Amino acid sequence: MLAKSLFFLRFVLIMAAGLAGMEVVMKRCLLSLMVAFVLAPACTDSGIEVSSSIFHPEVDNLLTIHGEVCTQPPSDVEFPVKIMIIVDCSGSMQQTDEGDRRVEAVRQVVRRYANNPSVYFDIIKFNGVVSDLTGGFVHLQGDEANVFGSGGLLQADSMTDYQGALGRAYEALLADMNRVNTSGGGLPELTRSKYVVIFFSDGTPDPVCFGCATDPASPRYTPECEEDYHVICQTMDATGAVVNLDMEAVFSQHGANGLFPELEEGADYNQNYQIFQLVDAMMDLKENFHVGDMRIHSAFLYCRDQFGNPTSPLCAAAEEAYHLDPDRGRALLREIARRGNGTFRDFTSGQDINFLQIDYTSIKRTYVSKSFLVDNRSARPAIDRFQPDSDGDGLNDEEEQRLGTDPLSPDSDGDYYGDFVEYRLRNAGFDPLDSSRPDTACSDMNDGDGDGMLACEEVLFFPSELRDRTDRMVDVDSDGIPDRIEILMGMDPVSNDLMEDLDSDGQRNLDEVMYHTDPGRADLALWNTARYWYELKEGRTNNRDQYCYGFDVRYLSLVTTLDRNRSGSRGFNDILLWFNQSSSDNPLDVGDYRVACVRPQYIEPDYKVPFNGEITITDSDFKRPYELDLSFGGDCVTDSR
Repeated sequence: MLAKSLFFLRFVLIMAAGLAGMEVVMKRCLLSLMVAFVLAPACTDSGIEVSSSIFHPEVDNLLTIHGEVCTQPPSDVEFPVKIMIIVDCSGSMQQTDEGDRRVEAVRQVVRRYANNPSVYFDIIKFNGVVSDLTGGFVHLQGDEANVFGSGGLLQADSMTDYQGALGRAYEALLADMNRVNTSGGGLPELTRSKYVVIFFSDGTPDPVCFGCATDPASPRYTPECEEDYHVICQTMDATGAVVNLDMEAVFSQHGANGLFPELEEGADYNQNYQIFQLVDAMMDLKENFHVGDMRIHSAFLYCRDQFGNPTSPLCAAAEEAYHLDPDRGRALLREIARRGNGTFRDFTSGQDINFLQIDYTSIKRTYVSKSFLVDNRSARPAIDRFQPDSDGDGLNDEEEQRLGTDPLSPDSDGDYYGDFVEYRLRNAGFDPLDSSRPDTACSDMNDGDGDGMLACEEVLFFPSELRDRTDRMVDVDSDGIPDRIEILMGMDPVSNDLMEDLDSDGQRNLDEVMYHTDPGRADLALWNTARYWYELKEGRTNNRDQYCYGFDVRYLSLVTTLDRNRSGSRGFNDILLWFNQSSSDNPLDVGDYRVACVRPQYIEPDYKVPFNGEITITDSDFKRPYELDLSFGGDCVTDSR
């Protein structure tokens, strides 16, 4: 009886059938599913005998695994923080920021996080020319001359190109997210990353162009067009060549490509709608790349205090020379912050500029379990029993004998394509007994994600647009079941099919995988007599802020495997326990897997190690999948300890 057991399933399958955010806490209740997924409860207040509904044979081939597994402490998990600071270095800054406090404000932020390996900076300055001073996101110390020296943020010159600066910022963000997605940590890293953008200016966009031209030679010539107040709006012809030399010195120094990078001859430029479109596009990157968090903050610097008094003797001259419009500037920057889900700050040039009050690193999240699955790789489900799979390749020993493959080698012909994969794809030119088939040799023999399938095998089961991530992610479709298990079970590793019933036997794919029956074949006899059973205990938080879950997994049927070319290895069963943690506040987090191995031994009719049929494991037994050592004498727990 489980009258005093508390089953608490925080193992929520977030991506399955819209069951996001559900928690089931039932007193004295037996749930009819298992770890990791919230299903329909079958409980009463009277308690239920777990074993009463399942008949077990008298032969003692059963195993129970007890243990506890914990999420990682927040301090042990790296959360990449990407800080982009876009600084106005227009000519007016020589008057509104006489002491160059903007430079010191940026330096303060850099120095605060200089020794944090998870924090990266991208510093962009803009006037008429937009310059990415760091060339992307890099580590900084705060003393880099190219950033903080006379050629960097200290240089104030010419105009205020909002559109060019935001366009360059968008390109830098897109490039970084693409890099992470394709050659970095992929989706798991993106979902844990935080991007913080700060846009700082003392004025309004300059120049502002209105999409017409007074030059009859221009393809955008409009007779009714009034002369723009800024001649810059019409300085380039259709080829991008300079045709107006009023800014000859600036153009010759920086080149047409560096000056106003977003400007098209005779077109709208630096208008509010264009600026807002770029801010919206930057925020869209967050959704498109499933970034954990992204915010765009803005700050305004002006040379008059709250009472309208100038804080600098040069203020009036700056207002006239640079067409400063504080009301419009504040309104524009407030809207940028609103669209960027950030904050707006208003500085006068008489006060310190401080960016330290912005929240940079609060993405340290608590982690909870997303899924937990136990899989005996040595026992394949059949109609009414489990059959030995001595090499754990997905083909049971009887099938291998029938096919002529080696039951002690997962790759009989040595071509790096496993026997199961080749048999599964036999109609596509594969042959587990012929190394010349397929015609294309295995090009990548690595198992980067540690899920038990080589990279060249995994790509065979995924469309081309997903193949770049298959060997970097244990669970591409993020449904809580590792890709290899889905492939062996005949399920779809690309899309979530857990709530379907592949074999139409009345049991969902999810249930069958969890209970270790076959979702691709009606096996009610096995379901009724030999399915696994999970008991979950309410999680607790330890002194390291880890959330820990106790578990008992019962009625695991052991099989008698062949001797694996090592004395005394007959009857070994390799059982993997897959634990997937995810951030508690991000439903898009694909999760982070750890796995443990237990290796009991069973030889028919009654030899079993451990003799009592119980193994206890601890959190320290769980490893990163690519770190788990399955060799004899490796990481597999073999006794009750």
